Amino acid sequence: MSDPALLYRKYRSSEAGLSRAEAVRRLEEFGPNTLQRAERKNYFAAYLKQYLQFFAVLLEVAGLLSFVADSYSPGEGNDILGSAILCAVAINATFGFWQEYKADKAMEALLQLMPTMVHVLREGRTLAIDSTELVPGDIMLLEEGEKVAADAVLIESTSLYINMAALNGESKPSRRLPEVESGMRTIERRDMVFAGTTVVSGSGRGIVSATAQATEFGKIASLTKNVEKNLTPMQKEIIRITRILTLIAVAMGIVFFVLGLFSGKGVLLASIFALSLIVANVPEGMLPTITLALSMASQRMARRNALIKNLDSVQTLGSATVICTDKTGTLTRNEMTLKEVWLSGGVRASIGGEGYFDGGEIRLEPAGGSGREQLDALLRVGALNCRATIEGSQLKGDPTELAIVAAARKAGVATSGTEKLGETPFTAERKMMSTRVKEGKTTRLYAKGALEVILERCDGYRDAGGERRGIDAEARARFESEATAFERRAYRVLALAEGETEREEGLTFLGLVAIMDLPRPEVKEALALCRSAGVRTMMITGDNPHTAEAIAALIGLQYDKVLTGREVETMEEEELQELLRSDDILFARMASNQKLKITTALQNNGEVVAMTGDGVNDAPALKKADIGIAMGRGGTEVAKEAADMVLLDDRFTSIVAAIEEGRTVYFNIKKFVTYILSSNVPEIVPYILQFFLKIPLPLSVIQILSIDLGSDMLPGLALGSEKPEANIMNRPPVGYREKILDREVFKRGYFFLGIIEAAAAMSAFIGFLLMHGWEYGTVDLGNELLQRQAMTMTLLGAVSCQLFNVWTMRSWEFSAWSVGAFTNPLLLAAMVIEGVWIWMLLAFEPAQKVFNTASVPLNELWILLPFPLLLFVSHEFYKWRLRRKRDASANTVPESREIQ
Repeated sequence: MSDPALLYRKYRSSEAGLSRAEAVRRLEEFGPNTLQRAERKNYFAAYLKQYLQFFAVLLEVAGLLSFVADSYSPGEGNDILGSAILCAVAINATFGFWQEYKADKAMEALLQLMPTMVHVLREGRTLAIDSTELVPGDIMLLEEGEKVAADAVLIESTSLYINMAALNGESKPSRRLPEVESGMRTIERRDMVFAGTTVVSGSGRGIVSATAQATEFGKIASLTKNVEKNLTPMQKEIIRITRILTLIAVAMGIVFFVLGLFSGKGVLLASIFALSLIVANVPEGMLPTITLALSMASQRMARRNALIKNLDSVQTLGSATVICTDKTGTLTRNEMTLKEVWLSGGVRASIGGEGYFDGGEIRLEPAGGSGREQLDALLRVGALNCRATIEGSQLKGDPTELAIVAAARKAGVATSGTEKLGETPFTAERKMMSTRVKEGKTTRLYAKGALEVILERCDGYRDAGGERRGIDAEARARFESEATAFERRAYRVLALAEGETEREEGLTFLGLVAIMDLPRPEVKEALALCRSAGVRTMMITGDNPHTAEAIAALIGLQYDKVLTGREVETMEEEELQELLRSDDILFARMASNQKLKITTALQNNGEVVAMTGDGVNDAPALKKADIGIAMGRGGTEVAKEAADMVLLDDRFTSIVAAIEEGRTVYFNIKKFVTYILSSNVPEIVPYILQFFLKIPLPLSVIQILSIDLGSDMLPGLALGSEKPEANIMNRPPVGYREKILDREVFKRGYFFLGIIEAAAAMSAFIGFLLMHGWEYGTVDLGNELLQRQAMTMTLLGAVSCQLFNVWTMRSWEFSAWSVGAFTNPLLLAAMVIEGVWIWMLLAFEPAQKVFNTASVPLNELWILLPFPLLLFVSHEFYKWRLRRKRDASANTVPESREIQ
């Protein structure tokens, strides 16, 4: 036992507690008992940061270049283009900021704070004070159901158990005793209680040893600040896309500036043309479309119980190659359930339902006989020998005892008409608990505990024929065999007995109850889906290896080896890296720094890591991971602040659903980037041809803008909201080498679909002019209406092709017909709006004035028809060839993850 007098001297306190004056002085010395919260976000700075993203900077430069071009060549609409580009940047920045602001506010509603009130002993009196006023040396009183507000060394305890899951991930309640333990880490000492934990049962008092950041809770939380967060794959890809498009735009500007000089255009004209060409090469609508697509995906994820804090994290999920998941509450229900009973007479019983409230059928094997009476008697003994209670939906007490009480309720066993006379509590040394109960005029003793301990107190057992006195070696071996079989299946096993004596001897053995935190029923299927998706799953738990292995077997989690926290701690980083490169590991008895070590090793191997966690011990690893996932229901504030995503229902299946959404986002963005780049070609080609050939202006700046920020936006956004394709979870994760803007996107966008669209636009323009008697070499038509009609045909040539392009682009590799015509309501709405837009260009005078268009006779619009159909059929044929090529090589192992 610890010596209270020594503790009082060490912490300069007394049996009566601190005086009020001393408590005030120490509060000034040590500060309030609060963790340092993350610095309050500067929302103004966060908003300005939106303008400093790489793509936003590219657009801003393009806007400024437009104003430069307008200053040298006014009246050509470059000033309107510049203003529109900067407006698009502002809208995108505002929208992106608003999404993150909403996520922050949702997080504030989720964060669970430390307990507000705590009971202490000061000047010999029990006081309820705000937990922030706790100071070292205070005598803190602990009662069942309360959260512990500071670290404390125990002075006394009565059957005190605390839940340490928030600190070490251990789901089993931990016994606390005022016994001095040397040579152990502070977090492992059983004579201490820690901030952030919960009193499951019992009571006690301790002297506060540390508050605020000095607590074990605070120390682990502080580790999070020193962990650097890597750029997300989407952030890296945006930077890469910006650099590539900037390089292309600048290169084209330089090339055509030189060509302009050689063609005799002069320095001024060649410079203006080069600047305009650079601006035309920038897809102004891409950034807002990406932002909107990510935002819609985050909203879909929220509906599937995954709250995304940062939009860029949406796509990161699609790249996840490893999920490191907790066991308790994520793979399991976090509710202890008494599922099976073995009666000493050999009858087995299974109790239906999961958790504390779900009832179900009770099955006996063999059925009939006195089995049900024996089962009811055993459950009644168990329920009366528990301190836990269930009143309505209110739970109080140890989870294991709650499981016994719940089973008795499910079986309809009555416990009324009895009076508890006393109990002998469970201790680590005794490994049993007993309760004396008065029933009428009879006093009985009910006991539960470890099988070997209970059997030592028994001199008989009950079977179908009644009570049998004496337990021979054969019967004992049979009882032990049954207990071992349960334990191998991850059950916690308790033996129950009763007697007519008031002493714990001469008892009658009744049977065994098997209790478990059951796996969630949907986890097995979700793990199989992860395997088919090429995502490795590794369990990291604070439980012992045997429990971890048994749960893994139940849920179908495949692993090659089991490692404990101590083994990981002694490993060199290179050794751990090599092991993780080839093997799937089941980790048990893990601590926070070890989880961080695992995350780092996986990332050094090139893995994209999704890490789940709920305790403060998980926060550093959550922040380090590529995608940190905190539990919304049972997670600590520190874990939620460190994470990128919060699971609102704490279910593993929600992670899998989020990965599916992440992959869908990646390929949807790939689709609409190709779609948007396709329309860049019919914007650039007419501009180039007009500069070098003797033809009228085919397309004005404002018309180019109407495509980029008008007609392309809604269909592009609709592509971003497409549902997952059929094989989205049957392909490997999106690898680091796999890029959105890859060779395939360039090939389809610029050199395939874009060329068809450019041919459509110029054919419509030249064809219309030829129909009206134009001859090559005539630059000034001398007829404003004819000029505007011809430009309208160019614009409609590009827009009509894009209408068909969006339909064939709905699937990256499957037929457009395979996704269903009515599965994307936003696309249908976009088509209606596009139809109205085309009508406005042809018939609505205010729109015609703004966009330099004019009415075109219907009998002349036939020129537009061949190219959209050609584009659609050509791309469908292209995808068909890709599918045939893929099917032909289905039995070979691909060298690259890149989807072609």
